Amino acid sequence: MQVSQSPQRPAGACNTLLDESATWRDYWRTRNQPWRTEPEIDARRQATLDSYTAVADIEQGRYRFKDIDSPLSRADIEWLLARHAAAGEEHTGGLDLRGADLRRLHLQGLPLAALRGGLGADEWPLATDEQRDMAAVRLEKADLRGAHLEGAILCGAHLEEADLRGAHLEGANLRGAHLASANLKGAHLEGTDLREAHLEGKEGFPKPADLRTAFMSETTRLAGIILGNEKYGLAPVADVHWNNVNLAAVDWSQVSRLGDEHATQWKLPGEYLAAIRANRQLAAALRAQGLYEDADHFMYRAHVNQHLMLIQRALLPVVLRVFVRERMPLPKVLLRLQERREGQRPAQHPVRLALLRLIPALLVLLAIALFQPLFLPLLLVVAIGAALAILPVLRKRGRHPPEYGRSQQLLPPPGLQPQEQRRRHQWLILLGFLLGMPEARQPLLLKSPQLALQQLPLLRRLEVRRPALASILSTLLILLMLFDDTVTCYGRYIISSFLYVVTGFGYRLVRSLVWYLVIVLGCAALYMVFGHQQPLAALAFSLASFHGRALFTAIFSGSPVSALAGIESIVGLMIEIAFIGSCIQRFSGR
Repeated sequence: MQVSQSPQRPAGACNTLLDESATWRDYWRTRNQPWRTEPEIDARRQATLDSYTAVADIEQGRYRFKDIDSPLSRADIEWLLARHAAAGEEHTGGLDLRGADLRRLHLQGLPLAALRGGLGADEWPLATDEQRDMAAVRLEKADLRGAHLEGAILCGAHLEEADLRGAHLEGANLRGAHLASANLKGAHLEGTDLREAHLEGKEGFPKPADLRTAFMSETTRLAGIILGNEKYGLAPVADVHWNNVNLAAVDWSQVSRLGDEHATQWKLPGEYLAAIRANRQLAAALRAQGLYEDADHFMYRAHVNQHLMLIQRALLPVVLRVFVRERMPLPKVLLRLQERREGQRPAQHPVRLALLRLIPALLVLLAIALFQPLFLPLLLVVAIGAALAILPVLRKRGRHPPEYGRSQQLLPPPGLQPQEQRRRHQWLILLGFLLGMPEARQPLLLKSPQLALQQLPLLRRLEVRRPALASILSTLLILLMLFDDTVTCYGRYIISSFLYVVTGFGYRLVRSLVWYLVIVLGCAALYMVFGHQQPLAALAFSLASFHGRALFTAIFSGSPVSALAGIESIVGLMIEIAFIGSCIQRFSGR
């Protein structure tokens, strides 16, 4: 076969490597080959590549570019692709690189459609593991960003730590491919065959593959895919475009938690949010395909990550105030006041307003039912009717979550430039406004905290009458300026912890039954010991107390048994409220 002549060096080529590369790129653009970036290989190298004409032998593991003297480079691949297209061989399939060693090569943007990098779909089932491995192309740590691999045959290919960001793998066959530590962010996997693909980490490549923001479709095949293992973790899947891919083919019972969350690692709020988002997205996709049990598991994991994020958010404002003062969050109270003043506060949903107005009526009925049991059925009817009326609306809003696009700018008080004093002065102005200080005297609050607090009318009167109380109140106000968001976040964390322990956020309702039995039986035993009651009588009294019948009796009685019954009533009511609220939240699709 006649060796094709190398093109002449482009006119005006420079001596520096950078200028020469840019000149060659311009030259290839004129030849309608914009994907080429390297200089043309010389005639000797072309002849060497042409000499590799071994006929493929699956049983012996002989392929054209396997175990050649000098490994292939990007320039070699570019020349082979150009020659393959010029010879019209694209009609018989893509470039045959089975068994080739392409490790650490920069192959980004190359047109490698229909590449043959492993055994075909008809050869794979009949071959042994050794034959499959000998035919697999070696692409460990290769740079394949934006490469066009549509319809490529990469069965069993070694793609460990390969960079496949934005790669086009539509219709490619990656069955049994090794993708440990591979980066598949934004990769197009529409119609890709990922059956039995290995995404889990292993020795030498400890990280699992990264599937975040990847694109899938209904024709993507995931049967037998291995997302990870206990030792090296699972593949992160935040923001994956599932697009109705068949998720029933994956054994989700083996996936305890996604790779987006790490239980033993202290993470930033953004990472917690990514883990929450990944679990919720996967749960929504599973629920759409009728896999409710798996969906409930990942929704539960989303609540667990949200619970873990609350404790860190409680500490973060303090850390920012101490070390990074220019990033201090604004007081939530002042933010709400500013929104109301400017008329920018979003309108509340009518269902939420109806619930807020219904709560006092329910509390009144509950108080009456404790004294008069005949009102208890009426209370249950009202509660069930309200839940049934609200449930369809919550389901609809769960499928179409509201979008929050609030954006506004809070201006600091006039005359204040130092960033570290902004928060303190805002709180002082807010206190002056709430405590009735005239607007003309509010500039006096822009002094040191001690002097500013003395200008408040209430504190000035307390300073005259009760100096000790005024000092305590001033200290508390100064602490509130520092820990305002922390108190709010810790309150949310305590409530979240209670829901986690009692109901598992509505996804572990057996916990409520366990607590119910433990409290009822435990208190019954105490009533038998301290109240000298018979077992059945103690059990009946404990059941009545748990459901709130002994709450008001304990208030007017001083006996230890009545006090214990009152405590049991309070705990029982809290558990019942948590149980009902968690069930509504879970079954409403939120």
